[in-house]
This record gives sequence, structure tokens and C-alpha cells, in this order.
Amino acid sequence: MNKFSRDTFKYFDSAARNKNNLLWFEKNKTQYLEKVRAPFSELVETIGAEFQSQLPRIEITSRSITRPVRPKNRADEDGGLIKNFAHITLWEKKTSLFEWNPGIHFQVGTKKDDNFLGLGLYMVSSRQLSLLRNALVEDFEEIDALLSDRKLKKAWGGVKGDRYVRFPKGFNSEDPNTKYLWHKQFYLGQNFSRAEVIGKGFTKKVLQDLKIALPFFKWVRSVVGVYGKR
Repeated sequence: MNKFSRDTFKYFDSAARNKNNLLWFEKNKTQYLEKVRAPFSELVETIGAEFQSQLPRIEITSRSITRPVRPKNRADEDGGLIKNFAHITLWEKKTSLFEWNPGIHFQVGTKKDDNFLGLGLYMVSSRQLSLLRNALVEDFEEIDALLSDRKLKKAWGGVKGDRYVRFPKGFNSEDPNTKYLWHKQFYLGQNFSRAEVIGKGFTKKVLQDLKIALPFFKWVRSVVGVYGKR
């Protein structure tokens, strides 16, 4: 069984020191394939076997894992040619150039914040925001029950992301059913230490926590839909 290891992070740390050295990558490509790509692919395929049937229109495949080398025209603005992290975002196919769909994002890398699992709506369009706000009020009891679930709170804490300084216009801030409107984004997330990522029970934890959060993710998807498919 392939799993993340100390060698996974050894590769990422070395990649950070050689971010513009394509010769280094060619010499270490096997290390990337065996210590990063292989365990990442196995985790994604395991997630697919567990949840694909519950997530229609989202293709869960290791083919979606980010490539290890950036195009040269993006190297300067994005931090170099060689990536010191790997990630995947699983979401429904885009139907607009200006809108991201709700997704499941997993990432591992050299920085502390790189080791992350999240799901929900991160980049919120104006169309999505309007639908989300109305649903957060009209379906308050349903979403509040999902977010108040004991297992979800233990695994994920609560809704992550930025909050508004001023309450959105058109809604009553004194109404208890509007409390979730303070959120600019609407997603769940958790960070991992390196020790957790390479730990024996990491895959099991990811599967368990995704199972707990899946009703929340399904709710978000059902509320905002897809651009042009209202």
C-alpha cells in the first residue's frame, strides 16, 4: 500500500530549494512519482471508491492531481517552475469562465498551511452568493442541524473563511436565522501536521471526516447549482 512518508516531504522541501531548476526535477522525477504521485493517487482512488456514487457529475480521478511543473509563462508569478506541493480539487465541470463550483480540495506540501483538506464553496460568485444567502435563511433549520452535528463539530469545527465586517443589506442581523450570513465563504476545512499526513491512520481519517461532512457538501451543491442550469 502506498502512503505518504517522510520522503514525500523530503521531496517537497528539496523542490522548494530548487524551484527553477528543471535539471533537478528530471533527476528527481522518480522520487516524485514514487513518493508523491503514487500515494496521492492511491488516496484519491480510495476516496472515489467510497464516495463516487454519492457525488454525481463529479469525476473522482487521480488524473486531476496537479502537475509538478508549472508552465514557464507562469513560473515568476506563481513561485517558480517546480511546485513544492501537490493538490487536487474535485468538483462539477465548470459551465462559466467566471464561476467556480463547490468542491473538495486536498493538498500536501512543504509549508505548514499546505497540508489541508476542505470542501464547500470557497470562491463565491454573485449568483452563488444570492442563492446561498436566501437558502441560509429559508433552510436555516436544515443547515443549522448539519453544522451543529456533534461529529461534524468535532472533526471540522465549523464554517471557515472570511467574515463580513458589516452585516449584509436586506437582512435582519437580530434574527437568529440569519447568523450564517456573516460568512463571505462557506466551506469546512482542516489542517494537518506532517506527522498526521504520514501517520498510519491518515487515509482512514480522511474517509471518516469526508463521510461526516458529505451532507453539508451536498446541501451547498443543491443550493447553488451550476451556472446556466438553474
